[in-house]
Amino acid sequence: MSGSSPLAPNTPNTPSSVTAITTGISLKRQFKPYFTKRQLATLSSLKKSGTLAAKENIARHTYCKFIQDVGKKLGFPQKTISTSQALYHRFYLYYSIRDYAPQVEKDDCVDISVTCIFVASKIEETLKKLKDIIVAVHSVKYPDKKELDPEQLRHPYEYVVKFIKWIQAFQPTLDCKKLAKKAYSLAVDSYKTIVCIEYPAHTIAAGCIYLASLLLKDEDENFQGLSTTEPWDQHFLSRMEDIEDVSQQILDLYIAINIRGDVTHLTRIKIALNEQAQSRGPDRIMDDVTREEIKPKLSDWEFDGVSNPLDVLYKFCCFDESGATAAYLCIV
Repeated sequence: MSGSSPLAPNTPNTPSSVTAITTGISLKRQFKPYFTKRQLATLSSLKKSGTLAAKENIARHTYCKFIQDVGKKLGFPQKTISTSQALYHRFYLYYSIRDYAPQVEKDDCVDISVTCIFVASKIEETLKKLKDIIVAVHSVKYPDKKELDPEQLRHPYEYVVKFIKWIQAFQPTLDCKKLAKKAYSLAVDSYKTIVCIEYPAHTIAAGCIYLASLLLKDEDENFQGLSTTEPWDQHFLSRMEDIEDVSQQILDLYIAINIRGDVTHLTRIKIALNEQAQSRGPDRIMDDVTREEIKPKLSDWEFDGVSNPLDVLYKFCCFDESGATAAYLCIV
């Protein structure tokens, strides 16, 4: 809809009517602008981005194209894509590219684009799961890399259930319902630590089950607990050192938040885990990453004053197909 009043009925449909149109009499504006040019200029001055105007225009084109490509990849209709782009423009009315630098190698502005796509899908009721949007974004941004598998975005809860069912087959006399409830609670609390960005979901689940067994056994002497003769690291497909580390980090959380309470039993379990690790000795089947990780640091390093932590991380990361996937998942 043009927003202008129609021509008078007697207006001839001939070239002679051009004179009337160009005078502005026949096309009197009937709408109120969302933002006037003066308002747009004021917003721009408030952001102090006058010198960045050219850069903003380039960024606007780059990321609106990015939104278009991702939207097409997701199979969105054009109205959803256009709504995404409109949201993008509205965001940068109030925020400067100085704060959210729209550079292709950065991820902060891409996050704005992804947010606009996600919100637009809700507005236009063309709903997609966020993990599907992340997969599409990764595919567009890294066309030469292996496509993300949305099923990789897992949480430990489902593994807690699967592992407990499997344990029940080995130890039918164990109170698995009680163990599952405790392990699930620990898995929820594990997200208050950083284990979720350090270990895969099945290892976190293994650590939670292992710690749940220790805690329940400490609380109730009659609780049977996990068998000490089973190779739980093999059963849980995780290094025993990792299972113990997940347990230790959750214990550290509980000790920290109950610093004024009685944490004797938690400390006792931590000591037992440490003694268990010492008696077992070093891992004889250690992977290269872990071997490199436990090497003593030669010296501390600092940022060069220009790079940010992500830039430094990129320098030290190996971006093979699996590495690129892992790095992207950590960032998003």
